[in-house]
Amino acid sequence: MKHNLIIFSLLLLVCCAGCGTKNKVDVPEKPIVIVFENDVHCAVDGYAKLVSLREEQREQTPYIATVSCGDFVQGDIIGSLSKGESIVSLMNEVEYDVVTLGNHEFDYGMPQLFKLRDSLEATIVSTNFCNYRTGELIFPPYQILHYGEVGIAFMGFTTTTTPTMVAPHTFLDENKEIAYGFYRPTFYENAQKQIDKARAEGADYVVVLSHLGDMDRGEHASSVSLISRTTGIDVVLDGHDHRVMPDSLVYNLKGEPVLLASTGLKFQNIGLLTLSEDGMFTSRLVPASDVEASEEAQALVESMKEKALKEGERKVGVSEVHLSPDDASGNRLVRSQETNIGNFCADAFRVVLKTDVAMVNGGGIRADLPQGEVTYNDLCSVFPFNNTACTATLTGQQLLDALEFSVSSLPGEDGSFMQVSGVKFEVDTSIPSPVVVDEFGVFQHVRQGVRRVGNLKVWDKEKQAYLPVDLKRRYTLASLNYMLKNLGCSGIFRYTELLEDNLGQDVDILASYIANVLHGRVGKQYAEVEGRIVMK
Repeated sequence: MKHNLIIFSLLLLVCCAGCGTKNKVDVPEKPIVIVFENDVHCAVDGYAKLVSLREEQREQTPYIATVSCGDFVQGDIIGSLSKGESIVSLMNEVEYDVVTLGNHEFDYGMPQLFKLRDSLEATIVSTNFCNYRTGELIFPPYQILHYGEVGIAFMGFTTTTTPTMVAPHTFLDENKEIAYGFYRPTFYENAQKQIDKARAEGADYVVVLSHLGDMDRGEHASSVSLISRTTGIDVVLDGHDHRVMPDSLVYNLKGEPVLLASTGLKFQNIGLLTLSEDGMFTSRLVPASDVEASEEAQALVESMKEKALKEGERKVGVSEVHLSPDDASGNRLVRSQETNIGNFCADAFRVVLKTDVAMVNGGGIRADLPQGEVTYNDLCSVFPFNNTACTATLTGQQLLDALEFSVSSLPGEDGSFMQVSGVKFEVDTSIPSPVVVDEFGVFQHVRQGVRRVGNLKVWDKEKQAYLPVDLKRRYTLASLNYMLKNLGCSGIFRYTELLEDNLGQDVDILASYIANVLHGRVGKQYAEVEGRIVMK
């Protein structure tokens, strides 16, 4: 790992007897086992295996808890078709105790999040999601569960980058003023306050359910910085970065070791955190592939999957080529460069909606479109977020500024990187980005001077050629409500003029393009990229 705050010391591992911390409290005669996961992203088959593994543990001890570190309602058609309700229903059947929120729990908007909260039988904990105006927490910061005489506080944290990853509109009230937010300048102060409060209320141990990620996020907190700048945390179960970490150690403000663990992505593993009779925490990850699913739970999963598949099993067409957002190693190219699936998606919006230009954020394209038969389910996997199509007008200057923001994070990846149709341009990443954002990461303007984006040309329908952009001309743009209406991608299109809203679901735009424009066949024109975005 890349953190100077984490030290993997063999000597310390030996001394700590299994990467645990020890409190001077009386523990039950039987171990306490916490079954945990993170970043399930609608991989529902894993729930049946979690149940099986948990019941196996229950044969050894009555002291069991089941927890989630967030990102469970989004990621596949089975979640998006019901806006997370089917996933919550399944989690109720599995009998979760405590969960925290990932950034994707906000994808369906605040009203739907509150609806999911009311139907979820587990307690949602969040120590840093708050009313923006008052600072009051929206959810309880922690829940203390007792096992014999031992009290364990489960405390939740959600990444403070969420407002820039989800449509900012989500956090506004009816007057388009900020209503919800996340502690950031006071993040660590507030965290310490809640840790101390939980201890004072009788918690012998503090286990954090984190959706912060362990990678360095600068001014934004990570699970590592949370540990290193506080005291009183015993264990952090982490999510967001999709890392597989069985039992890492991070040192807190007093130099004491704190256990950090994460299961990976989509039930790669199921985590078992054990507090033994000697007061020591240990953690291990069980590969889901090694666990035989509970028959009863699997029956529930299959029933849910069957219902979702029936809604999306209709054939849309055939693809002669494999369209992918990733390379062979799984790197997310769609967030940093032109891709064939990005071209396909952007073309669909531009052609179906009859605009000059189309842009689709790379972070919204989530799956391959395999060679062969294409079903509606396949398209829902590509676009799993239930967005609708919109059109707008913007000047050539605004178009240029939007593209400048799109490439501002290069050479790193960014979900705001745009896959485009109707334009061609060059990018020079040796030039420092001139983009200016506010304290929330929301786009403001582009500084005068040298830019990364050059040689921008726009397709001219009449002349059937790419012509240099006219900075004063107004062009029509097709995209998603996420960006054109709800200020997604950091408000990149906040200055554009909305033309038409609710022009159909994003997946329906793709389906219409295949059926009505491509005549049911995605052809070899999408086998390779065509040089719409050229890196200098």
